[in-house]
Amino acid sequence: MGSSSMLWGFFGFIGTLVVLGLIALFVVYLVKKSKGKQFGPGPMGHHPHHRPPMPPALQILDERLARGEIEVEDYMTRRAALLGGGGPTNEWTPQAPTPPRPEAPAADGGEPAA
Repeated sequence: MGSSSMLWGFFGFIGTLVVLGLIALFVVYLVKKSKGKQFGPGPMGHHPHHRPPMPPALQILDERLARGEIEVEDYMTRRAALLGGGGPTNEWTPQAPTPPRPEAPAADGGEPAA
């Protein structure tokens, strides 16, 4: 009986080592997979966190807008011209505020209820 319990102890020790080894391999796999996604180039050689390179004219136009050298309307017109559009695509014009409406008189002809 002493040899069978020793045999089970040996298999328990080996089983523990196998489980720990599998856990270690899984951790290494996850680390390599995450590093590949964060730091390696993505599809078509582009990094996933970076935009693809812009044409130089658009980049210069963006920089001029950022420095305040041109107005937004001028920027939109020039960008549309560079991209082949017919003018600003999302033109927004502010609306004048509407005046407050007068209160309607009460149904009984008296003063409006407060």
